[in-house]
Amino acid sequence: KRAGTTRSFMAVFALATVAAVSQRDILSNLTASYDASMRPGQALEGSCAAEAAPDRVNVETDVSVIHTINQVSKSYRLDGYLIASWSDPRLVFDASCQRLHFGAMKGLGIWAPQLNFPHARSLTVGGGSGKMAADGESVYIHPDGKVDWIRAMHVEMYCGGFSFGKLPYDIQYCDFSIASLGSSPQDLELYWLVSNEMLQMKVDADPFTSGEWAAHPVSRQSNQSIPILGIPPALRNPFGATSAVTMCFSLTRSSYTSSTLTILVAVLLVLASWSGFFISPAAAPARIALAFLCFLMVLNNLYAVYRSLPQLQSDDRVWLSDFLIGTMVFNFVALLEYAAVNAGMRLKANLDKQDKPDKPASKFASSVQRRLADCARLDEVMRVFFPLAYFLYMGIMYAVLPLYPHNEGCIGI
Repeated sequence: KRAGTTRSFMAVFALATVAAVSQRDILSNLTASYDASMRPGQALEGSCAAEAAPDRVNVETDVSVIHTINQVSKSYRLDGYLIASWSDPRLVFDASCQRLHFGAMKGLGIWAPQLNFPHARSLTVGGGSGKMAADGESVYIHPDGKVDWIRAMHVEMYCGGFSFGKLPYDIQYCDFSIASLGSSPQDLELYWLVSNEMLQMKVDADPFTSGEWAAHPVSRQSNQSIPILGIPPALRNPFGATSAVTMCFSLTRSSYTSSTLTILVAVLLVLASWSGFFISPAAAPARIALAFLCFLMVLNNLYAVYRSLPQLQSDDRVWLSDFLIGTMVFNFVALLEYAAVNAGMRLKANLDKQDKPDKPASKFASSVQRRLADCARLDEVMRVFFPLAYFLYMGIMYAVLPLYPHNEGCIGI
């Protein structure tokens, strides 16, 4: 029985080996006189003449997850698959074999587009070193000469569209581009493989979310001519530009985020300061500690907001920071109010001593002093005026929210 199992295993292994050898034999025949330095359009013309028709390459990013959205560095990370598809008439073969499948592009000896991400800070694509070596890649060559190249990718992208003026009610816009390195639009044209309608249906069925953020595609453009940056002019193509596909997507904050919680806490701290006006002025430690702690807690939240943002210019206005600064002022006013109440109480006590029935009123008990002594009753006024003033302040801040700077879409897309 064991011998029969061994023979069966060897037979299956032999068939797999024959299939693999057959694929290599087919590819060897196809590439016997193949020049991988020439793109398909040039090979079809029989020369590397500039008038050869441009080749079309369809690309797509099958994004699995968008994560690590970093406001400080204005970047985000995404994991998924980079797909490229093109036709090469030199690779047409007998349709009796459905398709050829190889585990890597390297070593096949066929032409492949050089794709890059203009806004990438770091990029690791299947077939590379380290972790991505395990993720690998797949190459499919179809009988009609169509080539599908699929690679796993991990990429960190820079997003220059971050604008925090309306924080935490902001919507960020980021652009995502794939270009053909070293090829001009007259050589290579890049197009999205999936239509915008199909992409929207996919996102609606399975939205991209990352913690407090939700990503939504806004627009996509194919065969866009973009300038070549970061390459010395001597090494650029004569046209100084390359073909690219671009996508603009929005990042919307969740309604239950830490920033929204910061606003709620700020309002509650103002109400806590307001409650101090109902505490007897004689309880000095309680009144001072309450007002001072509320002030410090709002100040700490303000620092936390600044730490979560990139370095701001002097003229950059952020709605949330302005709101917290105003809230901090209200809490500090509550602290100063108790100082005025305490001073009024002491002055009133002195005036009462000077106004004893057996002694005439002192000349120092002027009308000004009596008015200052009325500060002892300031709590009664603040119990009504303080909350009304703060809610009026909140209304004004929300009314001017649309006036704060923000982006309406991706820059240049």
